[in-house]
Amino acid sequence: MKILFISSRDVHLKATGGELGTSRNYLSLSIIAGKENIDIIDLSENFKKSFKKNIKRFFNYFLGFCDGMNHYELKKILKTAPAYDVVFIDGSNWGAIAKHLKKAKYPGKIIIYFHNVESELAWQKFKRKLISFWKYLLFFYNEKSTFLYSDVRLVVNQRDAKNLQKSFGHREILIMPVSLQDNFKRINNQNLTSSEPVCLFIGSSWPPNVLGIKWFVTNVLASVKIKLQIVGKGMESLKGKFNDPAIEVFGFIDDISEIMSKADFIISPIFGGSGMKVKTCDALMHGKNIIGTTEAFEGYDLDFSKVGAVCNSKEDFIMAINNFIAHPVNRFNEYSRSRYLENYSFDVTLKIFQQALKE
Repeated sequence: MKILFISSRDVHLKATGGELGTSRNYLSLSIIAGKENIDIIDLSENFKKSFKKNIKRFFNYFLGFCDGMNHYELKKILKTAPAYDVVFIDGSNWGAIAKHLKKAKYPGKIIIYFHNVESELAWQKFKRKLISFWKYLLFFYNEKSTFLYSDVRLVVNQRDAKNLQKSFGHREILIMPVSLQDNFKRINNQNLTSSEPVCLFIGSSWPPNVLGIKWFVTNVLASVKIKLQIVGKGMESLKGKFNDPAIEVFGFIDDISEIMSKADFIISPIFGGSGMKVKTCDALMHGKNIIGTTEAFEGYDLDFSKVGAVCNSKEDFIMAINNFIAHPVNRFNEYSRSRYLENYSFDVTLKIFQQALKE
């Protein structure tokens, strides 16, 4: 089986949730089909900033292309695709690829992986910035084409599946949850202290992450006695914006095992977005107690009383954190770790990839 893998991310990068998803997808297909049988079309080069590339992207938007796609890339894909049994499209914003492959009577299988419902994210952005309505229309058009012209649709959770079917009509969907390769290292299992626990926030400088942690600092931090650590690609930009001595901003850390193990619990005050939050999977893998919003836990099958707490208001967060302070629990949460192994490990989703290739 030969597979053409199309993505706007380098398959070897793992600094953000999206990169981890892309890397997982590529590695899974490589194990099933053999690395020698997979070729990559990497569109990330088209995202590099220069005056010429910015102008090209601007005109491609008006032509209905987004996320690095253009007429040149489309022609290359249409010419190359017949040599492959499967075209795997790592993202849902390339409707032109699926649509034109079908019109060209491509005989193989087109598989789409929806990292998120991108049109839903664009709609959320539009509600904050009205000028971005054009981007919502662009994403909606492309996602509709991707959804209608693909053979296998991989979606991370039931919410996204329902939203897609509501917007674009009924098509079969295969649920492929977020998963991570197991790199857990058990370093420290001490109990929480009741005086000043370490509270860790993990996430790149993606808008819902930035908005979420700013909300937490503004509304919750003054009412709890904790040490707040912030880790994530691009988050170093927040260093000059927080003056509270209780806050440490680290930015990107290549190996977070040690800082994760030393954290008493993870907080995830995320109020917007789509898909599943990879940071939640990472916390489960490391066996952490998690205090997060409903959005942070979306798509995860968990007993929240065992994993930590669900909080959707400042009062909820303050109460939950103070409860942890007053009633220490083990820093290593066996339940979190077991749920990762049962439902969100690399081996679990590898079986779903095998099913997708057979369907």
